[in-house]
Amino acid sequence: MNKRALTGALVMLATVAYAGAAAAVDLLGVVERSTDHDADLAAFRAGSRAAGQAVPKARAALLPQVVGGWGRAYNSVVTEGLPNTHYWQSGWTVVLTQPVFDWSKWTTYRQADFVAARGAVDFARARQAVILRAVEAYFDELAAEDEMTRANDYAATLDLHLSELVRKRRVGEATVIDVRDAEAAREQAQLQQQDARDEVHLKRLALEHLTGEPFEALSRVSEAAGLPGLSPPDVESWASQAAAHDYTVQQKQVDHHIAELEVEKARAARLPVVSLTASHTPAGAASGYMRPTTTTTAMLSVTIPIFEGGANTATIDEKLALQDKAQDELVAATRTAGASAREYWSRFHAGVARVDVLSRVVQSSQAALDATKVGYRVGSRASTDVLRASEAYFANRRDLIRARYATVMALLQLKAAAASLDVDEIARVNELLLNGAVGGGIVADAEAGRKPASAEVKQGVAPADARHSAPITNMQPALAEADTRRPKFDADVLRALSAIRP
Repeated sequence: MNKRALTGALVMLATVAYAGAAAAVDLLGVVERSTDHDADLAAFRAGSRAAGQAVPKARAALLPQVVGGWGRAYNSVVTEGLPNTHYWQSGWTVVLTQPVFDWSKWTTYRQADFVAARGAVDFARARQAVILRAVEAYFDELAAEDEMTRANDYAATLDLHLSELVRKRRVGEATVIDVRDAEAAREQAQLQQQDARDEVHLKRLALEHLTGEPFEALSRVSEAAGLPGLSPPDVESWASQAAAHDYTVQQKQVDHHIAELEVEKARAARLPVVSLTASHTPAGAASGYMRPTTTTTAMLSVTIPIFEGGANTATIDEKLALQDKAQDELVAATRTAGASAREYWSRFHAGVARVDVLSRVVQSSQAALDATKVGYRVGSRASTDVLRASEAYFANRRDLIRARYATVMALLQLKAAAASLDVDEIARVNELLLNGAVGGGIVADAEAGRKPASAEVKQGVAPADARHSAPITNMQPALAEADTRRPKFDADVLRALSAIRP
């Protein structure tokens, strides 16, 4: 091969290698593509925009309403004993209506703040759910690929062992039973390889479904990567944060306040309604006049409900029952959020301990496999000992791989339970896993300058035995302090909550 051809080949290989590296997608890339592609999330985003219009709509009902119109009419007047009169009448009119006192409309205006906040919370909760699904799909495929690598390595080890047994069988140093055992183990390894290939294919399809596009490969986790840290370390801090900030809890808090205002609206139906109406009709448009006549009228009207057949009483009782339902759902969501945080905290710490133990077990089983192979060569170990040691080593290696991913997933689920899983958090985990960053770790949003967790629970959510939740406006200081490191999309939630009028 001449120098020019060699140079071209090297350039081509470098180009292929660069293209393969560029095609690899990391955890952050998968999450960003999933959030951009998810149609349900787009629907929640549109729903949040629609919910944001509740405030201007409700405010418009309290402002003056001006209606203008133009018309042309033909009049025919027949009066006995008088000449018949026929004439055309045309012109325009303006009518102004201003509510003076309507407690139902005013309550709807106050309620609109919570409707807008509900839309923002729904969108933030949906986005966090998409992030979790993307992370889970990413780790599922990595685990499937690692399992395929393990199955291939296991099969290669058995191939070498079987080849050595066949060679020894020819010279009479191995038995037929040894060969048959190795062949059976090799067939089992081939089945594991097939299962692993199928699993990789299925996980890849699931990931492509989430991201909406195919890709060549995923970025591998660095061998130097450590597990993220956890701060604060105690479980009750996380449980308190989840009970106060979990998105489902925030939804139920908003729903409860909406239900309270529904009761107030139902009671407002018993109150009088005062309205001011004014109209102006220029000359030529006054109805009933033969000659052009200009009319201007203004009227203050009071409507007082007297008897409605018991419908209003039934409506009030219905809204009170729905308010109790919303309160019970809030208590249930608070308990569930705290329990979920405790569960994921326990899973994370158990996972850390399991990874530590399995790391030592893998090292020990690898040393045992190497020693067994040496013993087999010198005749102190049998072929079945080599097979058992090989199976133990690769099984421990598989368990270690799964435990690492499960531990990271438990941590992210814990962050989600506290409503603090965002793209920035994913970026930190991504950097830690790919580059093996030391220190840093993953910390709680409440680490710096936070109020005690018990104070947040008192401010953010009612205790389990309370019949009425605390006003959601009292939750804002805790949220503002806890969310100094939150992503931009959660700013919509904070903005909506801070806009709620007392």
